[in-house]
Amino acid sequence: QFALMSEALVRLGEPCRSLLEGFYLLDKSMQRRTAEHGDTNADNAKNQKYKCLVCLKKLFFTQYKEEPLP
Repeated sequence: QFALMSEALVRLGEPCRSLLEGFYLLDKSMQRRTAEHGDTNADNAKNQKYKCLVCLKKLFFTQYKEEPLP
């Protein structure tokens, strides 16, 4: 499942991948993300993060359903 998630992240592409990795893996705040990437405000960055998560979930579960069970 970890490999499937990793592949889904790769397929997700930029800027979603860097946004999600920054927030969840590198523990960057939305305010820091806003400053680094020129977003207009933290609320817009949060909305974008949500949209990216929805796309990532779709990619992951599409792959998960296609994988044969061991």
